Formats: sequence, C-alpha cells, structure tokens
Amino acid sequence: CTYTNPTNMKFPSRSLSTALVLSTLAFSSFAQDESPFKDGSVFRVTMVRTEANSQDDYFKQLDQIYYPTMVQAKEQGLIKSFRLLAGDAANAEDFDVILLVEMENMAALDETPEREAKWKAIRDGMKTKMGGQEKVDGLRAAINTKRDFLGSKLMREQLHK
Repeated sequence: CTYTNPTNMKFPSRSLSTALVLSTLAFSSFAQDESPFKDGSVFRVTMVRTEANSQDDYFKQLDQIYYPTMVQAKEQGLIKSFRLLAGDAANAEDFDVILLVEMENMAALDETPEREAKWKAIRDGMKTKMGGQEKVDGLRAAINTKRDFLGSKLMREQLHK
C-alpha cells in the first residue's frame, strides 16, 4: 500500500507510519523531561542603599539589634542562616548592601503560633537588653536615617540534581 501525495511522489505507508510514531514518542519524552534543578532553600533578599559615607555607621547600628536578633532566630530554628553583603553601588540609584536571610523552605514563612511565640520572645528579649521599647524605636529611627530601603523579595535557590 502506498500513499500518493499531490506532487505524485510515492511514499511507502509503513515508513510514514514509523516516522510519525517515532516523532510522537520523541516529542512526548522531550515534553516530560524534568528540570535538571530542584528547589533548595528560600532566601529573603533585602536591598539597601546607605547614605554617603555612612555604611560603617549603618553596620554598627545593625550590630546592636539586627545581628543579635538573627543569631537568636537561627538558634531557635526560625532561619537557617543570614548574611550581610556589602559592595559598591553601580550608580546613585543602586543598592550597596544586601541582607540575606536563608530559610529551609516556604513553610518556614508560615505564621504558626509556635513560630510567632519564638519571634515574640526574641523581640521581647531585645527590648529588655536595649532598655525598653523607646530605646528600640530610637535605634530603628537612627537606622532609617542611614539608609534607604530599596526593596525585598523572596528567591528560591536552585540546586543541580
């Protein structure tokens, strides 16, 4: 049995059928291929632009409240790790500091009663350590004079399988 196309070329039907089956199988296996990457940790990436010549002062202020808070959060299992990255801004509108907080997964962002109790205990401990809420508020206000918050986003690490 042969197929005749409009240009009067003859093709054996068996060859045509085989080609169609093979191309369908190749396409379906290609479409089902998995990514060579798998999801890893979730990172909260916060971009900050410090005021001119104030990066060191900003870091000293972070050392009073941010750093001890993150250490306690790590000890409590609320976060996996945290990092402070500093560099030069590419232009006047660019950030020069990144606050990077690593969490195990997206579920670590859920506001469960247990997690909220741990965060509250950390905040209350910082208030006591610093001498009360007014001192904490004063430090936060001082931090805000040293930097511009440019944004924050969640990003997921992609690990090669």
